[in-house]
Amino acid sequence: MSIPIIQIAVNEVDFIIKYIEDNIAQYKLSELTNKNMGDIPSIVGAHPLALEYGNMLSADEEGNYTSILPAIGVELADDGDNSPQYLGSAYRVEEVTQDFIDSIKTVEMRDRFSEGIIISDSNLNLIQSAKTIKGDNKLYIKSKTYLSNQSVVVSLWSDNWKVTRILYIVMKGILNELKHSISKEGAKNVVLSSQTAIYNYEFHKTLFGSEFNLRFVNTQKDSEIDDSIIEVSKVDESIVGENNVDFIGKGE
Repeated sequence: MSIPIIQIAVNEVDFIIKYIEDNIAQYKLSELTNKNMGDIPSIVGAHPLALEYGNMLSADEEGNYTSILPAIGVELADDGDNSPQYLGSAYRVEEVTQDFIDSIKTVEMRDRFSEGIIISDSNLNLIQSAKTIKGDNKLYIKSKTYLSNQSVVVSLWSDNWKVTRILYIVMKGILNELKHSISKEGAKNVVLSSQTAIYNYEFHKTLFGSEFNLRFVNTQKDSEIDDSIIEVSKVDESIVGENNVDFIGKGE
């Protein structure tokens, strides 16, 4: 039996969306924009204009549709060479404890992705069954941890240049604070840049946009529950470099 588990230090998009949602209302955007928007704009995990265009395609015979603007979009972007940089050249091998299984069980499957844990309930049940069957014998997990570059684009769009300008100033403050919070979660080398004065003319009116690019190094652990390992002769408690982890499988 081989069951994969992925654990990410920071689930970028979900973390940033929640951080914006938790912090933007205090700025009272309705007052700041002379009631041209509510205190909390639409905050979505895609480019706002992609969703706006979809809404426009569903317009009624008179061309009316529900606009999501003003809106903030948060999406993962390509950051060039994203080849993983492995930490160490060997697997870390550890015993699968009941506490480890229970720590995942406490998170509902619908919430696991936001928490950076990728495993289904059915696979988690298989791990529990294997742990039970093993009894006094140990069940092992082997893992490799690596770093990779991440780039998240936060885009702001509205049909009012003053609203976009105010949103830009507010979001600049929020994202500067977010740099500290995301670093505490495990992100490294966090850099924030921005671009203003972006325009779109595809919606029969001028739309005004700004974008932020948040770049950092994220940590991901790819693991595998392997019931073929029946004995571990040496386990390095850190991510192993030149020190090998020796494990013996069935029939070896």
